[in-house]
Amino acid sequence: MKIFGTHSGAFHADDVFAIAALSMLHPEYEIHRSRDPKVWAKCDYLVDVGGYYNHDEKVYDHHFKNGPTYDDGLKMSSIGLIWSHYGTEICGCPDIADRISRRLIRQFDAIDNGVTLTHHIEDFSDVREISLSGSISMMNPQDHSKTDDVFEGEVVRARLMLQTAIAQAKHWIDSREGVELALNVAHNEKRSYIIVPEDCKWIEHLFNSNGNETILYAIFPNGEKWYARTVPSAPGEFSNRKDFPTSWAGLSDEAFSKVAQIPDGVFCHHGLFICATGSLQSTMKLVADAIKA
Repeated sequence: MKIFGTHSGAFHADDVFAIAALSMLHPEYEIHRSRDPKVWAKCDYLVDVGGYYNHDEKVYDHHFKNGPTYDDGLKMSSIGLIWSHYGTEICGCPDIADRISRRLIRQFDAIDNGVTLTHHIEDFSDVREISLSGSISMMNPQDHSKTDDVFEGEVVRARLMLQTAIAQAKHWIDSREGVELALNVAHNEKRSYIIVPEDCKWIEHLFNSNGNETILYAIFPNGEKWYARTVPSAPGEFSNRKDFPTSWAGLSDEAFSKVAQIPDGVFCHHGLFICATGSLQSTMKLVADAIKA
């Protein structure tokens, strides 16, 4: 049984996720939330409190002058410290741990240290994005006597998110080989699209590959259907290298089949970035026609 210590009162994403990460290493644990140094002294790990950072003593605080930073200067929070020491052990692979750090952990570090990651839209001034950090802070109850119980529930939720993120990162890494093979085949056959396996995480791997600039579309199976997806202008962008024809926008079933001149059309999204048919042959025809358009 390990004892994890952190501060009492309002909780934030960094202390919630720090405890969640430790719980993946030590499933049998207790959480002591206190600001009493006598309580801290009984803890096996102390996070987000203590006044200093010392890995040998298992104290992972960042609330002091000239606190720990990453190599690029971003200040670390308690989850950043925990992940830097235990992420690889938790994930079982340094590449997975690094991806989780870049896509999840560092946002907690930034927000907890006052870095603004979102922006407001002038035309919709009432619209505010709620970050994962913000959603956790929202769970602090008005009845402060319930805070410790809610905190433990948030730790369970955070642990599930970490487990899911790790599984997704592993799948992303495993997808790399499939994308490389698909790109080689496309180059050999001198075509501007790739065919990848079902549920392949292809976008980032494609952009990280030499010779990706000529690829406009990706084809992949999804259950009994075959989908075609435009290659975005850049990872995370909504613009595309080449949209599907505007005449397909929002069509489905018979209407889509008639306009696209295929026997088994399913749909084309009104945003012109994805469409589907009932066969590989039909989807390849859609892509070939889109390239010519």
